[in-house]
Order: sequence, then structure tokens, then C-alpha cells
Amino acid sequence: MPKYLISYRKTEEMGQKPEWTSFTMDSDVSLEAQAIRERVEKRMSVLGEKLWGNGEVVWVGAGRLDDILYKREEAAPETSVVYGLVEG
Repeated sequence: MPKYLISYRKTEEMGQKPEWTSFTMDSDVSLEAQAIRERVEKRMSVLGEKLWGNGEVVWVGAGRLDDILYKREEAAPETSVVYGLVEG
């Protein structure tokens, strides 16, 4: 079953500097940006977090975990969510 790394920029208070937070998700289907966005929103509502940025969801491709984390850091500053497929 494929494993996805999903990272999003969050804040907990107004004026707070945004930071990345990540989680993994196993799925037996290919995930579209809308499904990722819904999953992030559900998680944020439980944790009391607010999404930072323009709401854009970006696919960064497949690779090792450290490759996906590196690509996350290269995302445009206004990007809210990045996700990728973690390979073995």
C-alpha cells in the first residue's frame, strides 16, 4: 500500500510565524489534491490549527522521505500544503 507524506504550513494564533507540520497516510488509491486538502482540514480542525498561505496544494513527486522533505522546503512561500509518495 502506498505511503504519502503530507506537510502543511500552520499557525495556532494570529501573527504567529507559520511552521511546517507533517504526517503520513497509507492509501490504496492515488490521491488527488482535493482529497489531501480535505484530510489536512480534518486534522487541523481536531488540533485547533489554522492553515497558512494561499491554500495551494502541491504534488512534489515520489522519492525517499528526506527527498520529499527537501522539496517541501523549496516550495513557494505562499504554498499551504505539499505532498509526495514515500518510496522504500
